[in-house]
Order: sequence, then structure tokens, then C-alpha cells
Amino acid sequence: MTKSLITSKDQIRQLQRKLYLKSKRGKGFKFYSLYDKVSRRDVINEAWKRVKANKGAAGIDGETITEIEGKKAEFLCEIEKELKGKTYRAQAVKRVWIPKRNGQQRPLGIPNVKDRVIQMAVKIVIEPVFEAGFEPNSYGFRPRKNALQAIEEVKKYLNWGLTRVIDADIHDCFGSIDQKKLLKMIREKIVDKNILRLIRQWLQSGVMEEGKIRKSVTGTPQGGVISPLLANIYLDKLDKYWKEEGYHRREGRNAHLVRYADDLVILTNKGTEEPQEGLSRKLQELGLSLNWEKTRIISADKDNFDFLGYNFRVIWNQGKTKEFALRRPAHRAENNIRSRIREITRRGRTIKISEIIKELNPVLRGWVNYFRYGNSRDSFSKIREYTVKRIRRFIRKKQNKAGFGWKVISSEFLYGTLGLYYDYRILRLAV
Repeated sequence: MTKSLITSKDQIRQLQRKLYLKSKRGKGFKFYSLYDKVSRRDVINEAWKRVKANKGAAGIDGETITEIEGKKAEFLCEIEKELKGKTYRAQAVKRVWIPKRNGQQRPLGIPNVKDRVIQMAVKIVIEPVFEAGFEPNSYGFRPRKNALQAIEEVKKYLNWGLTRVIDADIHDCFGSIDQKKLLKMIREKIVDKNILRLIRQWLQSGVMEEGKIRKSVTGTPQGGVISPLLANIYLDKLDKYWKEEGYHRREGRNAHLVRYADDLVILTNKGTEEPQEGLSRKLQELGLSLNWEKTRIISADKDNFDFLGYNFRVIWNQGKTKEFALRRPAHRAENNIRSRIREITRRGRTIKISEIIKELNPVLRGWVNYFRYGNSRDSFSKIREYTVKRIRRFIRKKQNKAGFGWKVISSEFLYGTLGLYYDYRILRLAV
């Protein structure tokens, strides 16, 4: 069983490597036959494993991953049959609204599990085709790329003295993508009509809200497995424009674009007017626009800015001999983790303290692991202290006693007996 599993994964890696190399070597090469690879059983199996690992709620059909797990063989056979018979039809996604801290709401679409699996199968096959041509300044939702690398890139440019920063915000990027333009971009590399038919279905399937299906001619399926890849294909036009126009050249504007999906900043040590105009102009060509209320130009040695959860500012070192980029958790990031800790440890919960710790530790570990590569010591101290107070108050409430129990509840009990997370080390990122 283990040998078979390893072989299947190796076959998929080999497939992706071949597609990547073929796309990399032939700049104008077009792929006419990819659909047969999407309907391969090993690809479908791998797609199911990835969707299952990502978890997620049920779509409009109400079927959960747990329910499907009990009939997995039948479920995957049905997908294979529908793909090979070309009878698969995408369903509308379920619209849910996620509250934002400013009181507004952010829309999220939840496709059915079957749609997510088929989207993942297509992503497995077509991602290396486009990955071969993506620019290195793009870090979001790409293999072997992540947010921490983007953070490190921003730090590098700031340390090089590129302290003039365009902190840009694209207005409703995912919801404003022109579907016709997107499909045209995809056809530059893929002309397999069956792959295009699947992608067109997902773009046009619409969202169901309050029992009604609403369709749109713009936007990608937010919450869909394939949506980040489609957005990267679209915004790669911005990356290529930036490179072709030479904005990044030192002898020119020396303006460097760092992008993570639709989050981006531009750093330069020269004027910001030309880069900002170029950015705005290219976005308009793509049918997108800057959110001028949130877009701002700052000098990082005088002001600070947030990017991907980190707050950046350039300051002098203790000896006043050199400036360097200080990066630490943004206030919003600190508020978000406090809110999550407060929710888990709220007094009204009727579960045991051991269950609270079990639920809390992964949250703390994930947050700390993301921010431990910055200048986060002070933030970590505050969050650790806040967590301990919440845990102590929860225990005392269970005991029907007031206060925090500083004298009766020891640190050894919290970290040793209960196993509360305590690894708040600061590390350097190996890049």
C-alpha cells in the first residue's frame, strides 16, 4: 500500500515536471492535450487527498468531506466517469459572508466537494504550465513560494535604502477580474477545449445566496481551489509589464514590485510618481483599479506600513551607525490573535481546561511560527502574558474563585502539566 502510494505521487511529480520543462523551453508553445491527464485516476486520487487535507465546509449540496469519506471509492469513480464521459457540470457556489474588523463583511464562495476535487485535479495539471512563466516577484499561492519570502524581499529592499514605498491596494481584485480577458490569457498557453470548458463553467457557475443563483461576467470563484491560480495568471500581466518597462532597473526608476496575490508594495529610492502612474495605467488595462482611499505613499524611515501581517519601518541601530528594516507583527495581527485567544478561553465554555489547551496550542503555534522571523520579541511577550492571564482566569472561574491565582497556579503547572504552548523563540529565515 505504501509503495503504491509513493509510486502514485512520484508519477504525478514526474508529470508536472515534464509539463513545466516543456512550457519553460518553448516560450510560445501551446498545450493542445491536457484533459486526458486531468481524468487520470492517480491525479483524481491526489486531488481528493489535497482537498481533504484542506478541510472546508459543504457546498450547496450539503455533502461534507466526512460524509464523502465513507463512500470515497464510489465518489472518485463517479468523478472519473463524469470527466471521461464529459458529463460533469459545475454547480453554483454557496455564498457566505465573513465579518471584517471594520464592521463590513467579506464574501466567500464555497463550492461543492466534487467541484473542489475536479478544480484541484485541473490545478495539478495546468499549474506547472503557467508556473514556468511566472515572474519571481510573485509569491502568493505558488509552489515553493510563500509570504515569508515576500516579507524577506521587502526587508532586503528597505535595507538597501529603497525607503520610498507605494503601499497599494487593488479595489475588489478577485471580484473584478474580466473573465473574457482571463480566458484569452489562458488560451495563450492552453488550447485544449475541454480544459477551457471546465474553467469557463467555474467562472460562470454563479453563486447561490438566499436560495437564488446570481451570475456575473466578472470575477473568479472566490473560495474555489483554482481561484488563486487564475488570479496569478491574470496579474502576471502586471508583473511582466513591470519587467518589460524596466521599472526595476537600477539605472532607471529602481522601483521594485513585490506581490502576494492581490497584495502588493513598490519600493524605490527615487520618485514614486512614475511607478504609481504605471501601476494605475496597467491595472486599468486589466479592468482593475487602485483603491485610492487605501493606497498611500510613505517614507519608511519616517512612517510605517503593513504588508502581509507585518509592520515595517526603517530605524537606526543602537549605535546610530546604520539604518535597518524593523519588521514586527502589525497591530491588526496582534488584535486578531488576541481575539482568537479570547474566543477560545471565554468563560461561558463548559469544556475541560485540557480541551481548551488542545484547541489553543495550534493557534498560538501557527501565529508564532509566522512571526518568529521578525523583530517580534515584544509582541511575543505581550501575547504570552495575555494568554497566561486568560488561561488563569478560565481555571479560577471553574473553581468559582476570583483573581488570576498567581500564588496557587504555577508556571510549571501551566506549561508542564497542562502543556500550554511556550516556544516563542526568534529565528532567522533561511532563504
